[in-house]
Amino acid sequence: MEMIINPNTRWLQDAKWGLFTHFLPHDPSDKLPEHMTGDMWTKKVNSFNVKRFGQQLSELNAPYFFITIGQALGWFCSPNKAFEELFPEEICRLTERDLVQELAEELVPRGIRMCVYLPNYGRRATPEKHVMFQQVIREWSDRWGKSISAWWIDGGVFDDGTDRYEEYTAAYRSGNPDALISYNLGPIGMTRDLREPATEHEDYTAGETNWHLPVSGIRPWDRKEYYQGPDISGDQLHILTFMGDFWGMGEEPRFNDELAIGWNKHIAKHGGTISWDVPVTDSGLITEPYMRQLSLLSKSLNESPLV
Repeated sequence: MEMIINPNTRWLQDAKWGLFTHFLPHDPSDKLPEHMTGDMWTKKVNSFNVKRFGQQLSELNAPYFFITIGQALGWFCSPNKAFEELFPEEICRLTERDLVQELAEELVPRGIRMCVYLPNYGRRATPEKHVMFQQVIREWSDRWGKSISAWWIDGGVFDDGTDRYEEYTAAYRSGNPDALISYNLGPIGMTRDLREPATEHEDYTAGETNWHLPVSGIRPWDRKEYYQGPDISGDQLHILTFMGDFWGMGEEPRFNDELAIGWNKHIAKHGGTISWDVPVTDSGLITEPYMRQLSLLSKSLNESPLV
């Protein structure tokens, strides 16, 4: 079945770059610290300075921003009544403050699109749990509505072999039918073959890359194009990588300015976009070393030819 690229992805292609932040009660992809409590997580979420963060993103002319709703089950930076009712043992981990909604209210009027990250909690779910998780997703999607422009879903597979992408996509889009969806199947750039889309129900490549930097080109022996955006078997070309040492970590950017800007220009020249994951303080601020490089990157992409 031929997949047609969603025309709603044009804003993502035009952006060329954007920001992503892991704001969690633990290190990304790691276990929760034994000492972590619901009160400690609430305190961290309540410390996020939304107004100042919005000012920083405006200074950078950032086109869009992703934030993690949560990663470990139940530790969310947003309340959810459906989750409280369906998963009562996890209630203490929810926050009263809806950080996602407050960020959207601050960023969207500034012309910055708001986007969210969420793991695929249905990966190992029973049929009953699939229904429960989709109720939780719909509550968030309906509450935030059209203020959410995209969802990035981690672990985008179902271990039982079922294909539930259509029903989950409907849940993510419940509040905004134009929202873009991507299902992450793992890091790309480690082979000479293009990672195919997870499903016809996604709109852009998740594009997770860690220590390999994927590039666009044409293989000379079979003339096969790879990472040639924007139409990759129905997906908009998009890359997600960390600007620091790892997801949400690092005192300084890992690349020098020339490499970060040059690689981003290369991806943008081929119709793609890079989301740069940057660490923030507990109060939700980007530190000076990252502000400096992001400012240079933003100016270069907006003012210079894509060569």
